[in-house]
Amino acid sequence: MGTTWDDDSPIRSVQFDRVTHTMRVEFESGAVYDFADVPEHLCDELTHSLERDQYFAENIRHEFAAMRVGEVDLAELAHERREDAILGPPLAEPIPLGGSDERDDVESDHTSRHTWIVDVMDEDSVAIQVDGRAITPMPRWLLPADAHEGDVLRVTHTRTGSRSTVAIEVDRGATRLAVERSADQMRGAPSSGRGDIRLT
Repeated sequence: MGTTWDDDSPIRSVQFDRVTHTMRVEFESGAVYDFADVPEHLCDELTHSLERDQYFAENIRHEFAAMRVGEVDLAELAHERREDAILGPPLAEPIPLGGSDERDDVESDHTSRHTWIVDVMDEDSVAIQVDGRAITPMPRWLLPADAHEGDVLRVTHTRTGSRSTVAIEVDRGATRLAVERSADQMRGAPSSGRGDIRLT
């Protein structure tokens, strides 16, 4: 989804990727920035705002991490490749799997466990909420074949000196509870179809 303007505003165009929740903003100067993890409604509000420069400054510019397109920050790239950038922080300290053996001087075996929720599925990619925090894009082939939007996934990451293994399972019980909680919230909504905010 994208919008382009030809007026006096320094913001020339806005594009939004629903899978990754990335908003790309092009400025009159020619600079292009990607803003990460932007809720779609903020992009909609920006594109429909009569004062989009002000809306951008107040709601987006300093609220979301941004990277200039075409520039590569090697330090940031290295940081994003850490385990917790993809898997999220471990829910507990790493659990030693093996006893002492000849590999101890290289690296011990460790396991961490994580919870993923399938937010959006596209033909080739998915957006995953990792451990209740940021949305992270991933290839769809990485997930179990029977995973669907809204599913809760249990992820176990085991790492040794020579191998890294990620096991991903659909947690049907946790998914069912999440659906039930969502249904309960919907039942609690006003039956008139209107909210409780009155505009005068």
